[in-house]
Amino acid sequence: MYKADTIDSMIVSLQTEMELLFGFNLTWLYALEDNCKKTSQLISVVGKKQKEVEAKYPTINITNDKMMEQIFNSDAPVYVEDARIDPRTDKEIVSALDYRTLINCQLSLHGESIGLIGAGTFGSQGVRVMSIDEIAYFSALSNVVSITLDRISYREKSLLDPLTGLKNKRGLEVNAETLLALARRNNQSVAVIFIDIDNFKPINDQFGHDVGDQALITFSQCLKNILRRSDFIARVGGDEFVLLLSDVDDESCIDKLIAQINAEYTLIKPHKNNLNITFSAGYAIFPEDGTQLNKLINLADKRMYQVKSFQKKLL
Repeated sequence: MYKADTIDSMIVSLQTEMELLFGFNLTWLYALEDNCKKTSQLISVVGKKQKEVEAKYPTINITNDKMMEQIFNSDAPVYVEDARIDPRTDKEIVSALDYRTLINCQLSLHGESIGLIGAGTFGSQGVRVMSIDEIAYFSALSNVVSITLDRISYREKSLLDPLTGLKNKRGLEVNAETLLALARRNNQSVAVIFIDIDNFKPINDQFGHDVGDQALITFSQCLKNILRRSDFIARVGGDEFVLLLSDVDDESCIDKLIAQINAEYTLIKPHKNNLNITFSAGYAIFPEDGTQLNKLINLADKRMYQVKSFQKKLL
């Protein structure tokens, strides 16, 4: 668990330990949605009935939940031997998921409560009586989870562009390696698209950096809205972006996506200024055009400048 690079891999590792040590069939991680401790949001869940929890309980209202209230007012784990008869539990949730034994512990970072980690059994496993030592061990594991979350959070922030919230150049390198390896294993193609916003420097010079920043933020949101969850977006320079499209059938779908981005982003109005902002894009395809990320990006960049030069001749 200490070595986990993502929250999901950490929870998978924790669930394995929960199963081996305590016989728990499900492990979950909820985070506080606000500073008022009114709502908790599901971040990750692994184990039996995982899909049911994801579908039915992506958020939980803490306000009217006595067990949740106790969890967030205690540094120690809250252990419920039999959720069906314990007065602290939400009987609607217990009945819907057929819970039996539950244990949850508040998670804190730098003195601030951030959420909770929990595990439990279902009717088919029955009630799991825990000793004082086992509850103490769960508390120790919760501390490890908090420390690991802090490390993962720091690592994730180091891979993000602070202005747009997209991955930065380092984030691109880290994530692209996994995406290309998966494509290679599944014999799939990946499109690498290089995008450069046209005449971006004059926008900054004429309207100021605040307007320029807003243009970049708006363009980034446009990309997020259009691309699939399996695709990848990174800001690699001031006005330069790289997109990775997984499982690409042919070049026509790439051209269609670029046209879709152009149609949505043709007119934006940052800070009430009407700006006609255009961009140029070029692309390369893995593995047809190469198998190394840098070579694919360089080729897509070269083709993007060819497109830009052609467009200038038309003006």
